[in-house]
Amino acid sequence: MAVINRRAFLSWLSTSGLALTGVAALTEPASADRGGEDVLVLAGGTLIDGTGGKPRHNATIVLVGDRIVAIGRPRHALPEGVKVVDLRGKYVLPGLWDSHAHTDNLPKIHLPLWIANGVTSVREMWGLAHLPAMRERIEAGEILGPRMVIASKMMDGPYAGSSVPSNAAVVRTPEEARAAVRAAKNSGADFVKIWSLLEPELFEAIATEAHRRGLPLSGHLPDRVPVLDGIRAGMTTMEHLHGIPLDVSSRRDEFRALINSTPVDPANPAAYYFFVRQLEMEAIKSYALRRAERLFSALRRSRTVLTPTMTVQRFFTFPPSFHRADPRVKYMPPWLVESWNANMGPEWTPAQIEAGQAYYRAVLELVGSINEAEVVQLAGSDSLVPYQFAGFSLQDELGWLVDGGLTPMQAILAATRNPARMVGLGHLSGTVQPGKWADLLVVDADPLVNIRNTQRIHAVVTRGRLITRAERERMLAAVAAEAQVTPPPAAPAANCCGTTGIYVRH
Repeated sequence: MAVINRRAFLSWLSTSGLALTGVAALTEPASADRGGEDVLVLAGGTLIDGTGGKPRHNATIVLVGDRIVAIGRPRHALPEGVKVVDLRGKYVLPGLWDSHAHTDNLPKIHLPLWIANGVTSVREMWGLAHLPAMRERIEAGEILGPRMVIASKMMDGPYAGSSVPSNAAVVRTPEEARAAVRAAKNSGADFVKIWSLLEPELFEAIATEAHRRGLPLSGHLPDRVPVLDGIRAGMTTMEHLHGIPLDVSSRRDEFRALINSTPVDPANPAAYYFFVRQLEMEAIKSYALRRAERLFSALRRSRTVLTPTMTVQRFFTFPPSFHRADPRVKYMPPWLVESWNANMGPEWTPAQIEAGQAYYRAVLELVGSINEAEVVQLAGSDSLVPYQFAGFSLQDELGWLVDGGLTPMQAILAATRNPARMVGLGHLSGTVQPGKWADLLVVDADPLVNIRNTQRIHAVVTRGRLITRAERERMLAAVAAEAQVTPPPAAPAANCCGTTGIYVRH
């Protein structure tokens, strides 16, 4: 088939009746030499555009390069020579965001897994040293991978130095805290990431300096900081629901006093982290409706966003045998899976299993209550936690958010429009509209009927490049093969959420 002349295509487009923007890209001299080879038309699918509006049937979506330039139903037939993909019977969504991502320095494994699962953008929650160069290579088209918004080094208190790799920013005084924020700004970090062992004084110093420097503040609400104080400090997002079970409990003051009076063991700071998590498991049993309503109202008014990471909740509340049975381990290097298993400990007793499942059910109800209160929640997977798989786990997360009470549409928004807005990219990403990035997910069945239909992937479009079902299957096969020959790193891999050397007991 001959490639259409760009001038002829532009003439057709101007009379097509489609909603247009960005058509100037068609007339740029640099691209005119390519003819119409970067014009792609997706025709006949049902568009779920990420705005929250009703699906649009039999939609035509015109892509030029890495942008969407037109959407609608054309008045007349497409001219010959245009590359058209027939999507009748398919459903088109915006490319997904993972709002709590960790991409290890394994570009032949993690990067294709994100894209193969329709995750075209990620918010990297730890500014690991390899990420800026990886992002540059992706942006330059040297390697295929998602768009990245990258955090600062993880900032934590003095005890963290004995439990996390040296690429964390360990702060001991308010001045060190402020200096860490300034260093993050100078290094080009997109936002500041904090962790759990920060004392309130250090947290306040980081928050004040971050706002002074124009950097959003996200991460773990420090264990000794109540949720309301995190709101007042202007946290943009709070991860994993940390602190919320404590502060919606009728025994809140008792639990907070215990947290504040319990010292951190410098030789084993992770034990303190899990001590607080155990208190949260106890606190959720005394859920106080009125207290919860007041807290959720404060979150909504402040526009503080929560990332529940149900993937993490499940890891800590399901027994080791459950995770070890996951067939997706074939996409991970055997040495990595072995390290996961070594840290998980022995199999649980029936009582431990029941305690874990009771807490998981309570967290699902908590997610539903937060949603009913109209607090924005994002989909995130935390792929540094064992048995989380880049891309796959974000897809899982959508299903678990719906299990918790979100509608399928709300779950889709949690992985499309809402994260794009939260990171300041709503004008470019998160919805399928003219002028936005050409990042799309095409699935075989209606996700508004069953959210897990987002896993029935027909095709992915990233930066205007169409990845067909056959190409996706080749990508996954290549990842599985690569995993078998990938050697372990020279230095220990980063860990998140205290998952090295300890596994929650109930």
